[in-house]
Amino acid sequence: MRIKKLVGVDLFCGGGGTSTGLITACNRLGIPQERIDLTAVNHWKTALETHSANHPYARHIPHRIDQVRPEDVVPGGRADFLWASPECTHHSRARGAKPVNDQKRAQAHLVLDWADRLNPSLIGIENVPEFVEWGPTYASGPNAGKPIPSKKGECFKAWLQMLTALNYNFQWQILNCADYGDATTRQRFFLLARRGNKRVHWPTPSHAQNPGLDLFSGASQSWRPARDIIDWSIPGHSIFLRQEDVKASGLRIKRPLVENT
Repeated sequence: MRIKKLVGVDLFCGGGGTSTGLITACNRLGIPQERIDLTAVNHWKTALETHSANHPYARHIPHRIDQVRPEDVVPGGRADFLWASPECTHHSRARGAKPVNDQKRAQAHLVLDWADRLNPSLIGIENVPEFVEWGPTYASGPNAGKPIPSKKGECFKAWLQMLTALNYNFQWQILNCADYGDATTRQRFFLLARRGNKRVHWPTPSHAQNPGLDLFSGASQSWRPARDIIDWSIPGHSIFLRQEDVKASGLRIKRPLVENT
């Protein structure tokens, strides 16, 4: 029996890790790579070139997702799977007390527009954990551009309601990447949505900090250390160098690192 073509879309595509995950999952289901039609979108040239190098078979769109009509770039105007990692820097606590850009945070709404137009069976969305705190900001005054503490999470809840209105059943979790074999303990927000009343299934953690003691996760392997994925043959410089050390080494930076860093 000939397997139908699976149509996938990778919005805000980067190096292509998500696309690789899609191919791996499809292979496990018996769907070979040649039966996968993948569209990758990013306005940043470097990201698109990197994705293209890793996934040359994909269709690459060099535009912002609000500059193209989904129906024009995805064959047939329908998708089986839609993945998106929208703007995260204006949600992240790493910005400190800097004002946020609501227009950039609103990119998450554009993902729902693509979902509405392409009607995918499955949606996956990734972001920083602070995404769940997405709320309105002060319009003016000394706190202009800063989130209103009493309204924390209101925009996120409204965004979820829109997903429900599009007839998707969804779940979201904050997951530790190390629990799934990545050599980093970064935590990330993940949302999985399925059209209609279909159940959402989450992968079982494969790793744990102390697998022998963590009886409930079922993980059988220990977290991977970062040294496993570092090419030690490449020379580098310590990030802890201060200004005088940097000048002596010939490197150029704007200013020395602050003590907290």
